[in-house]
Amino acid sequence: MAAGIRAVTKMLIALDAEPDARDIGNLAVQALRQAPPPTRDTVDALAELAEVTGWILFEEERQPEAHHHNLAALALARAAGNRDLETLTLLTMSMQRAHVGRFTEALHLADHGESTTTSPRVRAMFALRRARAYSRMRLTSPALHALDRSRAALEDDPSAPPWAWWIDESELLAHHGAVLANLGRLHEALPLLTDEPGPRFREVVRAMRYRTLAALGEWTGPPPTFTSPRAVSIAVSNCAASGVAGSAAREVGRSRLIFRRSKSVIAGK
Repeated sequence: MAAGIRAVTKMLIALDAEPDARDIGNLAVQALRQAPPPTRDTVDALAELAEVTGWILFEEERQPEAHHHNLAALALARAAGNRDLETLTLLTMSMQRAHVGRFTEALHLADHGESTTTSPRVRAMFALRRARAYSRMRLTSPALHALDRSRAALEDDPSAPPWAWWIDESELLAHHGAVLANLGRLHEALPLLTDEPGPRFREVVRAMRYRTLAALGEWTGPPPTFTSPRAVSIAVSNCAASGVAGSAAREVGRSRLIFRRSKSVIAGK
Protein backbone atom coordinates (compact mmCIF):
# COMPACT_ATOMS: atom_id res chain seq x y z
CA MET A 1 0.00 0.00 0.00
CA ALA A 2 2.76 2.45 0.91
CA ALA A 3 4.57 1.63 -2.34
CA GLY A 4 1.48 2.57 -4.34
CA ILE A 5 1.15 5.89 -2.52
CA ARG A 6 4.81 6.66 -3.17
CA ALA A 7 4.36 5.81 -6.86
CA VAL A 8 1.60 8.40 -7.10
CA THR A 9 3.77 10.96 -5.31
CA LYS A 10 6.64 10.26 -7.71
CA MET A 11 4.30 10.76 -10.67
CA LEU A 12 3.10 14.11 -9.33
CA ILE A 13 6.68 15.30 -8.81
CA ALA A 14 7.52 14.34 -12.40
CA LEU A 15 4.47 16.18 -13.74
CA ASP A 16 5.28 19.28 -11.70
CA ALA A 17 8.80 19.34 -13.15
CA GLU A 18 7.50 19.69 -16.69
CA PRO A 19 7.96 23.26 -18.00
CA ASP A 20 4.42 23.38 -19.44
CA ALA A 21 2.72 21.70 -16.46
CA ARG A 22 -0.84 22.86 -15.78
CA ASP A 23 -3.61 22.08 -13.29
CA ILE A 24 -1.79 19.34 -11.40
CA GLY A 25 -3.29 20.50 -8.12
CA ASN A 26 -6.62 18.77 -8.76
CA LEU A 27 -4.84 15.48 -9.43
CA ALA A 28 -2.82 15.83 -6.24
CA VAL A 29 -5.84 16.70 -4.09
CA GLN A 30 -7.84 13.81 -5.54
CA ALA A 31 -4.98 11.38 -4.97
CA LEU A 32 -4.76 12.37 -1.31
CA ARG A 33 -8.53 12.16 -0.82
CA GLN A 34 -8.66 8.69 -2.31
CA ALA A 35 -5.67 7.43 -0.35
CA PRO A 36 -6.30 4.97 2.49
CA PRO A 37 -6.35 6.27 6.07
CA PRO A 38 -2.99 6.50 7.82
CA THR A 39 -1.67 3.40 9.51
CA ARG A 40 1.72 2.54 10.92
CA ASP A 41 2.69 1.25 7.47
CA THR A 42 1.31 4.13 5.37
CA VAL A 43 1.62 7.30 7.46
CA ASP A 44 5.09 8.14 6.16
CA ALA A 45 4.05 7.75 2.51
CA LEU A 46 0.90 9.80 3.13
CA ALA A 47 3.00 12.56 4.70
CA GLU A 48 5.12 12.70 1.55
CA LEU A 49 2.02 12.86 -0.65
CA ALA A 50 0.51 15.63 1.47
CA GLU A 51 3.75 17.63 1.36
CA VAL A 52 3.98 17.39 -2.43
CA THR A 53 0.29 18.31 -2.72
CA GLY A 54 0.86 21.39 -0.57
CA TRP A 55 3.79 22.45 -2.75
CA ILE A 56 1.84 21.99 -6.00
CA LEU A 57 -1.10 23.99 -4.64
CA PHE A 58 1.32 26.73 -3.60
CA GLU A 59 2.73 26.83 -7.14
CA GLU A 60 -0.79 27.05 -8.53
CA GLU A 61 -1.73 29.99 -6.25
CA ARG A 62 -4.32 27.98 -4.35
CA GLN A 63 -2.93 29.35 -1.12
CA PRO A 64 -5.62 28.48 1.48
CA GLU A 65 -5.59 24.88 0.22
CA ALA A 66 -1.79 24.86 0.18
CA HIS A 67 -1.70 25.97 3.82
CA HIS A 68 -4.25 23.30 4.79
CA HIS A 69 -2.26 20.53 3.09
CA ASN A 70 1.02 21.77 4.55
CA LEU A 71 -0.48 21.51 8.04
CA ALA A 72 -1.68 17.99 7.24
CA ALA A 73 1.77 17.04 5.95
CA LEU A 74 3.38 18.42 9.09
CA ALA A 75 1.06 16.43 11.35
CA LEU A 76 1.60 13.23 9.36
CA ALA A 77 5.38 13.67 9.24
CA ARG A 78 5.46 14.09 13.01
CA ALA A 79 3.20 11.06 13.48
CA ALA A 80 5.58 9.05 11.30
CA GLY A 81 8.64 10.33 13.16
CA ASN A 82 10.08 11.54 9.84
CA ARG A 83 12.22 14.48 10.93
CA ASP A 84 13.63 15.17 7.45
CA LEU A 85 10.14 15.47 5.98
CA GLU A 86 9.02 17.64 8.90
CA THR A 87 11.93 19.96 8.16
CA LEU A 88 11.09 20.10 4.44
CA THR A 89 7.46 20.89 5.23
CA LEU A 90 8.46 23.73 7.55
CA LEU A 91 10.71 25.09 4.79
CA THR A 92 7.78 25.07 2.36
CA MET A 93 5.41 26.55 4.93
CA SER A 94 7.79 29.43 5.66
CA MET A 95 7.94 30.32 1.98
CA GLN A 96 4.17 30.02 1.55
CA ARG A 97 3.36 32.22 4.53
CA ALA A 98 5.77 34.91 3.32
CA HIS A 99 4.21 34.71 -0.14
CA VAL A 100 0.78 35.58 1.26
CA GLY A 101 2.15 38.39 3.43
CA ARG A 102 2.24 36.55 6.77
CA PHE A 103 5.85 37.54 7.38
CA THR A 104 6.06 36.97 11.12
CA GLU A 105 4.62 33.48 10.71
CA ALA A 106 7.22 32.83 8.02
CA LEU A 107 10.01 33.92 10.37
CA HIS A 108 8.74 31.79 13.26
CA LEU A 109 8.47 28.78 10.97
CA ALA A 110 12.02 29.35 9.72
CA ASP A 111 13.31 29.57 13.29
CA HIS A 112 11.53 26.40 14.29
CA GLY A 113 12.54 24.60 11.10
CA GLU A 114 16.20 25.38 11.65
CA SER A 115 15.94 23.84 15.12
CA THR A 116 14.87 20.51 13.59
CA THR A 117 18.07 19.95 11.59
CA THR A 118 21.82 19.87 12.04
CA SER A 119 22.54 20.02 8.30
CA PRO A 120 24.50 23.21 7.50
CA ARG A 121 22.97 23.30 4.02
CA VAL A 122 19.41 23.07 5.28
CA ARG A 123 20.05 25.62 8.02
CA ALA A 124 21.34 27.95 5.29
CA MET A 125 18.12 27.31 3.35
CA PHE A 126 16.12 28.50 6.34
CA ALA A 127 18.33 31.59 6.45
CA LEU A 128 17.27 32.17 2.86
CA ARG A 129 13.63 31.96 3.91
CA ARG A 130 14.33 34.62 6.55
CA ALA A 131 16.04 36.83 3.99
CA ARG A 132 13.01 36.65 1.70
CA ALA A 133 10.60 37.49 4.52
CA TYR A 134 12.71 40.34 5.91
CA SER A 135 13.13 41.81 2.44
CA ARG A 136 9.36 41.83 1.94
CA MET A 137 9.12 43.71 5.25
CA ARG A 138 11.74 46.22 3.95
CA LEU A 139 14.04 45.36 6.86
CA THR A 140 17.36 45.76 5.08
CA SER A 141 19.90 44.87 7.77
CA PRO A 142 18.38 41.54 8.91
CA ALA A 143 17.60 40.64 5.28
CA LEU A 144 21.21 41.10 4.20
CA HIS A 145 22.52 39.32 7.31
CA ALA A 146 20.31 36.31 6.56
CA LEU A 147 21.41 36.47 2.93
CA ASP A 148 25.06 36.19 3.99
CA ARG A 149 24.24 33.13 6.09
CA SER A 150 22.43 31.50 3.18
CA ARG A 151 25.64 31.27 1.13
CA ALA A 152 26.56 28.17 3.15
CA ALA A 153 23.87 26.32 1.15
CA LEU A 154 26.43 25.69 -1.59
CA GLU A 155 29.07 24.18 0.68
CA ASP A 156 29.67 20.42 0.71
CA ASP A 157 27.36 18.80 3.24
CA PRO A 158 27.21 14.98 3.45
CA SER A 159 24.49 15.28 6.09
CA ALA A 160 22.06 17.11 3.76
CA PRO A 161 18.85 15.17 3.03
CA PRO A 162 18.17 14.02 -0.55
CA TRP A 163 15.45 16.63 -1.09
CA ALA A 164 18.01 19.44 -0.79
CA TRP A 165 19.17 18.76 -4.37
CA TRP A 166 17.40 21.80 -5.81
CA ILE A 167 19.50 24.42 -4.01
CA ASP A 168 22.26 25.01 -6.53
CA GLU A 169 24.14 28.14 -7.54
CA SER A 170 21.54 29.40 -10.01
CA GLU A 171 18.73 28.90 -7.49
CA LEU A 172 20.66 30.68 -4.74
CA LEU A 173 21.52 33.59 -7.03
CA ALA A 174 17.87 33.94 -8.00
CA HIS A 175 16.83 34.13 -4.36
CA HIS A 176 19.54 36.72 -3.76
CA GLY A 177 18.21 38.69 -6.70
CA ALA A 178 14.66 38.53 -5.31
CA VAL A 179 15.85 39.82 -1.93
CA LEU A 180 17.73 42.72 -3.49
CA ALA A 181 14.76 43.59 -5.71
CA ASN A 182 12.41 43.58 -2.72
CA LEU A 183 14.79 45.99 -0.99
CA GLY A 184 14.66 48.32 -3.97
CA ARG A 185 18.18 47.54 -5.20
CA LEU A 186 16.94 46.75 -8.68
CA HIS A 187 20.14 47.31 -10.66
CA GLU A 188 21.99 44.89 -8.36
CA ALA A 189 19.18 42.35 -8.56
CA LEU A 190 18.78 42.24 -12.33
CA PRO A 191 21.96 40.29 -13.27
CA LEU A 192 21.03 37.59 -10.74
CA LEU A 193 17.59 36.97 -12.27
CA THR A 194 18.20 34.89 -15.38
CA ASP A 195 15.89 34.14 -18.29
CA GLU A 196 16.78 30.45 -18.58
CA PRO A 197 14.18 27.73 -19.21
CA GLY A 198 13.64 25.07 -16.58
CA PRO A 199 11.05 23.33 -14.37
CA ARG A 200 7.82 25.12 -13.58
CA PHE A 201 8.97 26.32 -10.15
CA ARG A 202 11.93 28.11 -11.75
CA GLU A 203 9.68 29.95 -14.19
CA VAL A 204 9.10 32.27 -11.24
CA VAL A 205 12.65 33.59 -11.74
CA ARG A 206 11.73 34.72 -15.25
CA ALA A 207 8.70 36.50 -13.81
CA MET A 208 10.90 38.24 -11.23
CA ARG A 209 13.24 39.34 -14.00
CA TYR A 210 10.32 40.76 -15.95
CA ARG A 211 9.03 42.47 -12.81
CA THR A 212 12.41 44.07 -12.19
CA LEU A 213 12.85 45.23 -15.78
CA ALA A 214 9.34 46.69 -15.75
CA ALA A 215 10.02 48.53 -12.49
CA LEU A 216 13.17 50.00 -14.04
CA GLY A 217 11.25 51.03 -17.15
CA GLU A 218 13.49 48.84 -19.29
CA TRP A 219 10.97 46.31 -20.56
CA THR A 220 9.94 46.82 -24.19
CA GLY A 221 7.25 44.97 -26.07
CA PRO A 222 4.28 42.98 -24.77
CA PRO A 223 4.48 41.21 -21.40
CA PRO A 224 5.79 37.64 -21.51
CA THR A 225 3.51 34.67 -20.98
CA PHE A 226 3.95 32.23 -18.12
CA THR A 227 2.58 28.76 -17.40
CA SER A 228 3.10 28.83 -13.62
CA PRO A 229 0.21 30.59 -11.84
CA ARG A 230 2.67 31.86 -9.23
CA ALA A 231 4.81 33.38 -11.97
CA VAL A 232 1.70 35.00 -13.45
CA SER A 233 0.82 36.41 -10.03
CA ILE A 234 4.28 37.90 -9.60
CA ALA A 235 4.22 39.49 -13.05
CA VAL A 236 0.72 40.93 -12.64
CA SER A 237 1.41 42.29 -9.14
CA ASN A 238 4.37 44.18 -10.52
CA CYS A 239 2.28 45.82 -13.22
CA ALA A 240 -0.27 46.91 -10.61
CA ALA A 241 2.20 48.16 -8.03
CA SER A 242 5.22 49.26 -10.10
CA GLY A 243 7.49 46.63 -8.60
CA VAL A 244 8.98 47.45 -5.24
CA ALA A 245 8.41 51.18 -5.34
CA GLY A 246 5.06 52.97 -5.09
CA SER A 247 3.74 52.66 -1.56
CA ALA A 248 7.06 51.58 -0.03
CA ALA A 249 6.86 54.01 2.87
CA ARG A 250 3.43 52.77 3.93
CA GLU A 251 4.57 49.16 3.55
CA VAL A 252 7.55 49.75 5.83
CA GLY A 253 5.41 51.15 8.60
CA ARG A 254 2.71 48.51 8.29
CA SER A 255 5.12 45.57 8.12
CA ARG A 256 7.16 46.76 11.09
CA LEU A 257 3.97 47.16 13.11
CA ILE A 258 2.96 43.60 12.21
CA PHE A 259 6.46 42.38 13.12
CA ARG A 260 6.26 43.95 16.58
CA ARG A 261 2.72 42.87 17.42
CA SER A 262 2.23 39.46 15.86
CA LYS A 263 2.83 36.33 17.94
CA SER A 264 0.77 34.05 15.80
CA VAL A 265 2.78 30.84 15.39
CA ILE A 266 3.42 28.46 18.29
CA ALA A 267 6.27 26.16 17.26
CA GLY A 268 5.59 22.48 17.46
CA LYS A 269 1.82 22.69 17.89
